[in-house]
Amino acid sequence: MRCRRLSLLLILLLPMLAAAADPTNLLLIVTDNQSPGLLGAYGNPDIRTPNIDRLAEQGLLFEQAYATSGVCSPTRATLLTGLLPSQTGVHNGLPGRYKVANWSAIEEFRNLPQTLADAGYRTGLVGKYHLGDHRNPQLGFKYWVTFRGGHTESFVDMDVNDNGTMLNVAELGQHVTDYWTTQAVRFLEQQNDERPFFLMLSYNGPYILPPTVNRPAIGRHAQYYAANPPAMPQRPVHGYLREWAKTMRMPVDVTGGTYAWAAIDALNNQQAMNRIAAEMTLVDDGVGAVMVALQARGLADNTLVVFLSDQGSAYGQLGLWGNSSWGAPAPAYRANMQIPLIFFHRGEIPAGERRELMIDEFDLFPTLLDYLGFGDRVIANTPGQSFAPVLRGDGMAWDNTVFFEYIDTRVIQTSDWKYTKRFLAEPNELYDLSTDPGETRNLVDDPAYGEVVVRLDRRLTEFFDRHADPRFDIWHGGTAKATLFYGGRNDRFANHFPHWTPPVVERATAFRD
Repeated sequence: MRCRRLSLLLILLLPMLAAAADPTNLLLIVTDNQSPGLLGAYGNPDIRTPNIDRLAEQGLLFEQAYATSGVCSPTRATLLTGLLPSQTGVHNGLPGRYKVANWSAIEEFRNLPQTLADAGYRTGLVGKYHLGDHRNPQLGFKYWVTFRGGHTESFVDMDVNDNGTMLNVAELGQHVTDYWTTQAVRFLEQQNDERPFFLMLSYNGPYILPPTVNRPAIGRHAQYYAANPPAMPQRPVHGYLREWAKTMRMPVDVTGGTYAWAAIDALNNQQAMNRIAAEMTLVDDGVGAVMVALQARGLADNTLVVFLSDQGSAYGQLGLWGNSSWGAPAPAYRANMQIPLIFFHRGEIPAGERRELMIDEFDLFPTLLDYLGFGDRVIANTPGQSFAPVLRGDGMAWDNTVFFEYIDTRVIQTSDWKYTKRFLAEPNELYDLSTDPGETRNLVDDPAYGEVVVRLDRRLTEFFDRHADPRFDIWHGGTAKATLFYGGRNDRFANHFPHWTPPVVERATAFRD
């Protein structure tokens, strides 16, 4: 009788024991300043991205995913914490050096790498970090291959930290995108079934910003795109970009030209578009190589692969260029906000399907924890919601509303409406997306839409009142970590709030489970 009870107990426990012994790996592939429109899977017929397209064909593609902010550091902070910039204090792209040694911008919050490291995962970062000091591993990462800061001046002349060894990729004769791929494959080759792994492969390509985009295409795909130039939007310079060019004085290089005028030079410039395409296809090569490495190690069936970019970036749409920091006021159009988002897990996630759910970047962290079996972990004050049931092929109720903030610009977007509100800046904007998906007719001052403005304004205000941390709520006298506006353009906040504190760099107590 005792043997029968023991056998029955084992039968009941075996599925749970198998699940506990076989946790899912995570490969998170993040690109830099990339619109979904650069991918074949999202409708581009000219730029070759067969490996990313294959991920979409074999996985689940989200057609309406949006960044929570408009530049690199805030969006990466949101991706790893599920929090808003006005919660983390990371409001803009962070500098490369800090007065506090080994400073990390988000170590006090529950974050993805530290949570998985505490759960026994082997953790690796390869590529762009842009959330603190690059010299030593942070946030529970152990395998650590990255570079200082976040701005890409060159793809072939870059100093990197390879697990404590400093080198320049020019010495290796490599394009840095290929270098990241090589290091990611090396990490995967070290993995086995003893412990699960989390690898964040963070390409700094295609990075369509000056000065790199103003130079001719390089690498093995340059000749192809010279012969097969991809189409690009042809529009006159948008007023926001033109106004930024009048005020922005930061030089792009020793010639004295500014970043803003370099962006204007890239508009309607086929050489710039060829450069973007060549860099995008190099990233695609890397995605293919890491997928081959997964298969070769026998890890493909037990690995969740997620592909996305940190935020969108215009490459001519509406006469704009770059992310939300490239304009005055900050542009927050679809080209700046929308990101690609693809999930692949063989045999677990529905293959070849597309979803129109409006996903906000802050939804990703709770979703990943839920999918990986850590849904019980508390993410304090996150506005995010897990959509893991959708990844498993189930239905769920979902509010198709996303929120966005970049310093003085906040947005609420629903299926039909988009309302952009600015603080100590103008103009506000309202677009009827059902009739004007290109966001070309600003209806905010039309009395016929007054009730819509009031309703959306109330929802936007209530959302940030509920979630923002007063320390970092710029609209109510808060400050930022390390930097706010570039170029010392913070006078408006100092003048408006008499006791305003400039951006700070302070040591925080590191989060651990």
